[in-house]
Amino acid sequence: MRYTQTLAAIALGAVLAVPAAYAQVLKKSDQKIDNADAAAMKQLAQANLNEIEGGKAAAAKAQSADVKEFAQKMASDHQQMLSELETLAKSKGVALPQSGSLKDKAEMKMMERASGAEFDKKYMEQMVKDHQKDAKETQDIAAKAKDPEFKAAVQKAHAKIEEHLQLAQRVAQAHGAAAGGTSSTK
Repeated sequence: MRYTQTLAAIALGAVLAVPAAYAQVLKKSDQKIDNADAAAMKQLAQANLNEIEGGKAAAAKAQSADVKEFAQKMASDHQQMLSELETLAKSKGVALPQSGSLKDKAEMKMMERASGAEFDKKYMEQMVKDHQKDAKETQDIAAKAKDPEFKAAVQKAHAKIEEHLQLAQRVAQAHGAAAGGTSSTK
């Protein structure tokens, strides 16, 4: 009798556990994201981290008020974009980088050797180049993205980056820096 009760309890436990485990598997697989989308998500997070760190450093180092204001806007706007990307990444099970790239940190250190108007000019030239590159990359990522939520997030980020590019070009021009073309995608 005891053997039958134990066997029945084990069988009941297994029957009850299977649907819960299956539901968890389904839930996780529903949230999965394509490997290329996950890699692009990590790339975008890295770019945002670089802009945040660079913006904070430039805001502290810049001489002119408009360059300081631009740098603060970069740090603030890219922090908001990163926060939105982190929320999406978490829902898709993607782990994002937590700090800027060593290459970009090294470039910022080199730029920080300049001071005053020379720093402002170099920073703004770099911001024009970076945002031209970022606008092109986000346009390409959005075109290739398979996940609809990720695609929408990249399109939203692309619009903000285009806005940053136009602002960077205006501020760069005011400081005698190379301002590049009017837009990378228009």
